[in-house]
Amino acid sequence: MINVSVLTDGERGITPEGRSNALLTRYGRVLKPPPGVYNRVSEAMEPVTSHSEREWILVGMAERCAARGYEATSVDDVCEAAGVSRASFDDLFPDQAECLAATVEAAIAQAQRAVGAAISPQQSWPANLRDGAAALLGFFAARPTLAHVLLIEAQPAGGRAAVLAESARAELLVLLERGHEHAAEEIPASAARGALAGAESLIARQLAAGDAANLAAITPDVVYMLAVPFLGVGEAQRLTVGANRRRHLRAVA
Repeated sequence: MINVSVLTDGERGITPEGRSNALLTRYGRVLKPPPGVYNRVSEAMEPVTSHSEREWILVGMAERCAARGYEATSVDDVCEAAGVSRASFDDLFPDQAECLAATVEAAIAQAQRAVGAAISPQQSWPANLRDGAAALLGFFAARPTLAHVLLIEAQPAGGRAAVLAESARAELLVLLERGHEHAAEEIPASAARGALAGAESLIARQLAAGDAANLAAITPDVVYMLAVPFLGVGEAQRLTVGANRRRHLRAVA
């Protein structure tokens, strides 16, 4: 999977000579290039490698899609945002659609790592639901452009990007459907799909409104929407209280 670590908040580092000022200050800080891109020999730098250019292009694609939408974004827009030439783009991607797919793939890989680090086989399904949802929303808040690409742009774009997004959604459904084992009574087979669609719609609306920074605040709502079909109102509310308490503890940590 592609590592787009240049998006990580708080990282600072050396920037490539000649890279556009817009890129350098895009997130209000200097972006860190991928590890291993530069070798310091005295004060000199080796040229940027094609691997690092690929990562910059993924950053550019995510940024432009979040700002303008995929349909209104051109390859030249992405190259301008990434600070690379059109020739470099053409060397790395056969077309714009494949670049979008690679960006979606990167978003999914990072989201999976975030959720995987938060859940455990030793925890109950409700606890994993609570912690996994909180981790996913935390990832979306920290990587709003990737979240926008994954939740808003991938499906309508079609092609491999849509297939990847749907595959990620199917994986979440498998995890959510384990809630049937905890239901006190028989519930419709479509309950998990409906709950996931509702939660996804809530998150996407907040992203579209440009309010990704406050995604953590809706964690209790998302947890409740996902849990209530399986656990019932009382248990879902108790789980929501736990999610809210954990959110406040993280905020003051």
